[in-house]
Amino acid sequence: MIRSRGFTLIESIVVIIVLGIAMVTITSFLTPQVASSADQQYQNRSVALGQSLMNQILARSFDENSDFDGGIIRCGDAGAVACSAPGELGVDGSEATPAAFNDVDDYIGCWYTDTTESACISLVKYPLANILDENIEGSYANFRVEVSVFYDANMDGIDDNTIGTMKRVEIQIFGGNNRYSVIAYKGNY
Repeated sequence: MIRSRGFTLIESIVVIIVLGIAMVTITSFLTPQVASSADQQYQNRSVALGQSLMNQILARSFDENSDFDGGIIRCGDAGAVACSAPGELGVDGSEATPAAFNDVDDYIGCWYTDTTESACISLVKYPLANILDENIEGSYANFRVEVSVFYDANMDGIDDNTIGTMKRVEIQIFGGNNRYSVIAYKGNY
């Protein structure tokens, strides 16, 4: 009697089904990982952009009416000019570029790239290419930055709607499908 070697049709079908189930299982575990694989890159770039911008903003004065000659007299002190009212925060006069910005609230607005302008929440808009006073459009394509500044003397994260000694600077960076926030306080000192 001759022995046959190989697989029967039923054994072959069982192997194909088992391999199919294994492939579907492996693929279902890998697909979510591929979808979020760029998140770390966006997170690193967003934090770098946010930190660079925050450094630039915090290097500015507390208010438009602050003393720019050494800060001996603070706005709002007795005998000094009052600080800007909450409704007056934002760009003052001829300050059109970040190079001309002289206080923290001048940065209020949406900083966008060509592809993200329509997503801006703020009515005040600037191209992201100018936020650090250099062309960064290519490095941060599809990024958008929303900057808000308001008085928050008790540091509870809620707008006081009155002049105070602290301003909350909040930067929200939108990169990819994620949002990252960088928050700091600037004191009137």
